Amino acid sequence: PVAGGERERLLGLVAAHVLEHGVTSLTLRGVAGAVGSNNRMLLYYFGSKEALVGEALRAVGEERFPGFATAWSALERGRGPLRQDLQRVWSAIAAPEHLPFLRLFFEVFGQAARGDERWRGVLGDIGDWQRPAAVRFAREGLAPRVAQARATELVALWRGLQMTLLITGAGGAAERERRRAVEEVQRAALDAFCARLPGAAGPVAGEG
Repeated sequence: PVAGGERERLLGLVAAHVLEHGVTSLTLRGVAGAVGSNNRMLLYYFGSKEALVGEALRAVGEERFPGFATAWSALERGRGPLRQDLQRVWSAIAAPEHLPFLRLFFEVFGQAARGDERWRGVLGDIGDWQRPAAVRFAREGLAPRVAQARATELVALWRGLQMTLLITGAGGAAERERRRAVEEVQRAALDAFCARLPGAAGPVAGEG
């Protein structure tokens, strides 16, 4: 129990460090010094730098930004109108309070995109946004292969728009205007996307 408690304590400290400083320049020695530990102890508890970052990323998502994961699980289990459920997911994952998590996610995503399998494993389930969408689309009547293709398409759209949100600026009226423009693009794109799905077309209640 003592060892388990120390592992969780270190994981919490590493998660906070990674969220603040990112992973691009992260070294095991550097993070060990930042959390008051050493290389040997971090390797003992986590096995490798990549495994440590993977657990830290999951801890950040689950403990500091629980609404992000909840949005996807709500889509998978949801029974409401599909168009409305999809809009709720976007509104949750693109919320301003989730931008710090998105910055960290895309930083790790970029490392994985370089082809290093160790970083691909770091993303784990947190990077598998297609799965809950594909499950929901299949339940709505799409063949499994088509459901997977539509889920991939939707996630690609949302990831692109989220990256746009991350570079909208440092605050103020200009940033608010750019966010409004992204939201308009997303709603129009989601309308067009849903028009191709069985029973999902139609604006969200309250929209024009």
